[in-house]
Amino acid sequence: MTTLSRPSVLQKTANVTLSKPVQVTIYMLLSSLVIWTVLFSTYPAVHNAAHSTRHHTLGVACH
Repeated sequence: MTTLSRPSVLQKTANVTLSKPVQVTIYMLLSSLVIWTVLFSTYPAVHNAAHSTRHHTLGVACH
């Protein structure tokens, strides 16, 4: 009797897991996107929350 060997959950996960350089790159891109979106948002609630940070770190005039 022969049995078919099915890959374990750990083996499947290992095949899907991204390498460290890819993980770091994705993390950096997403972090940059979030920071860019918050600092340059014109949505009033977000703009008001990040207002002083925006002016002090970037020297950006928004008025």
